[in-house]
Amino acid sequence: MNVRKTSAAFAAVATAGASSFFLGATPAMAAPGEPCLDGVLVEPGICELSYTDGVENVFTPTAEMTQLEVLLVGAGGSGADQPEVNTAGYAAAGGGGQVTYIDFSGSTDEIDIAVAAAGGSISTADNGSIADSAANGSDALTTEGSNIGGNSGDNEYEGYSGTLAGGGGAGGDADVANGGDGVIVSSLVAPGSLFENDDRCFGGGGAAGSATAQGFPGCGGGGPIDALGTGLVAAVPNSGGGGGGLTTTQSAELRAGADGVVLVRWNAAPVTLTFDVRGKGVAPAAQEVIPGFAPTAPVAPKAAGFEFKGWFADAALTVPVDFSTPLTESTTYYASWAPTLAATGSTTDAASLPIALGILAAGAGLVVAATARKRRQS
Repeated sequence: MNVRKTSAAFAAVATAGASSFFLGATPAMAAPGEPCLDGVLVEPGICELSYTDGVENVFTPTAEMTQLEVLLVGAGGSGADQPEVNTAGYAAAGGGGQVTYIDFSGSTDEIDIAVAAAGGSISTADNGSIADSAANGSDALTTEGSNIGGNSGDNEYEGYSGTLAGGGGAGGDADVANGGDGVIVSSLVAPGSLFENDDRCFGGGGAAGSATAQGFPGCGGGGPIDALGTGLVAAVPNSGGGGGGLTTTQSAELRAGADGVVLVRWNAAPVTLTFDVRGKGVAPAAQEVIPGFAPTAPVAPKAAGFEFKGWFADAALTVPVDFSTPLTESTTYYASWAPTLAATGSTTDAASLPIALGILAAGAGLVVAATARKRRQS
């Protein structure tokens, strides 16, 4: 599946930034926790750790990570430099980085990880027996008589060659001034993959523009800020997008392709839910719950002389438990009890107690009055 960005979508991406559009996880799940170690829970039962820096990293799997998968994104190429205003209308954009996927499931060997830097290293993951890489997109070229947009990282898709040349994307050819399509992550994997529902897009080609034409980039790529070619929007950080190009001089920062990213996903370790009956009755059995899923409400406990009044999330019994709420970490639920009246089996009721006491007092008063009358009459 390939993706072409419209001008409206491009503006939204440029405004959103990398953390919310390209690297963001579902907000309700994205919190570091016990089952994910240093990662975040991005879907029920799925943890993710993002590497965005250019230094070498080591990921150490655990035996509980029965599923372990890695996505590699190469860096984008830069848009061509314009040392002076170009009246002939030549402009070219950079290619998008390659996007690849590796399945490390079943291995507990350390994985050496490197993240692609624009204009430098490529993204790699290697545990000694399994290894792969994602190449960087190429830089665009502009000469007096030739204009060539950068190729995508795997060189499968070439940048357009002409007056206005967009960069090839990781998922498709450039279309004149437009950047080539990027790659949607889910399109790379088979059903059952931890990335199966990941709809993020990486590796789009940069777009070219002039005072009379505006190209639109693939996902993450840079491009003209408007139809008049007055400036560039930089590629989105860590998207693998190619840099844009204009017929006027632009800074190296605005023309630069984006760095790549390496995403590691694994199955989250179960969390434990325990029940504290606070010294009364028999506690329900503890539950092992997949993070992001809700637990099962147990059968209400029983205790002689007490009525069970529900489960609470805190020992002070101020937060009632909602068993439809997903768990993301190990926790304990606490039982609330109310004493029962032994004679009738009824329960005490704080609201009715003053009324009962009033009735008792009134009855006592009637007995006293009757006794006094009998004494006077005798």
